[in-house]
Amino acid sequence: MAKIMQQFLKDDDLCPSIREIFAKKLVPCTVRHLKKGEILWHDKELHEYCYLIENGMIKLHVITKDGREKALFYYAQGSLFGFQNLSKEKLTMTTATAILPTTLYAVEFSLFFTFITETPQYLCALTTYIFHHMAIEAEEIVNLSLYNTEERLAALLVLLAKEYPKNKQGKILIPFKNEELATMVGASRNSVSNALSLFQKQKLIYKQRGSLVVNDLDRLKEYAK
Repeated sequence: MAKIMQQFLKDDDLCPSIREIFAKKLVPCTVRHLKKGEILWHDKELHEYCYLIENGMIKLHVITKDGREKALFYYAQGSLFGFQNLSKEKLTMTTATAILPTTLYAVEFSLFFTFITETPQYLCALTTYIFHHMAIEAEEIVNLSLYNTEERLAALLVLLAKEYPKNKQGKILIPFKNEELATMVGASRNSVSNALSLFQKQKLIYKQRGSLVVNDLDRLKEYAK
C-alpha cells in the first residue's frame, strides 16, 4: 500500500518544525499552485528543487516495464519531499503528479541544504523526518505481508479522511475512484471493489458519483486496527 506521508514535527517538539523554514522564509522560496493532474517533475530528469506541501496531495509513481503505473507515496499537507539531489546522479527516479489542487513551497535544494547544515536545530529536524520516512517504508513492507485488502483499504480511508473536511451533512467525501484506491493499497481493482461493497453493506461508507462518503469513521478505524 502506498503510504501517505505527513509532517509529524509539531511546535512542541524538541526540534523546530521544518515548516517554519518555509513559512518564515528563512531560505528564499516561492509558492506554487498546481492543478489536479499537473506534473511537478518527470522521471530521469535533473530537478533542483525540494518542496513542502501547504495543502493538497502529490503522488510519486513509476511506470513498470509492462506499462502499468505503480504508486509509491502520496505526500499530503506538511510533507517535505524532493531529495533526489542527495543521490549520486541527482536525477529523479519517479514522476510527481498533483492528484488534488495543491499549493506548495519550492526552494532550490542547494540553498535548503546549505541552510540545514549550518543550522544544527533544523538539521536535527530534517534527520528526524528522514528517519521517520524510513520507518514508514519498513511499515509498508509489514502491511503488505500481514494485512488483507479490506484492512489495508480501511486504513487508507481513515488516513484520507483526515485530508477532507466534513460536508454540510457531517459526512466526509473522499474523491477517489476504485482504480485509484487500488493503486494506493497495492491491490487489484476487483479486490478493492469487493472490499468497498463489504464496507457499504456494513454502512461504513456509501458511494456517490465517483467518490466515497465515509458514513461511520469510528467503525472504520476499528476495522483498520
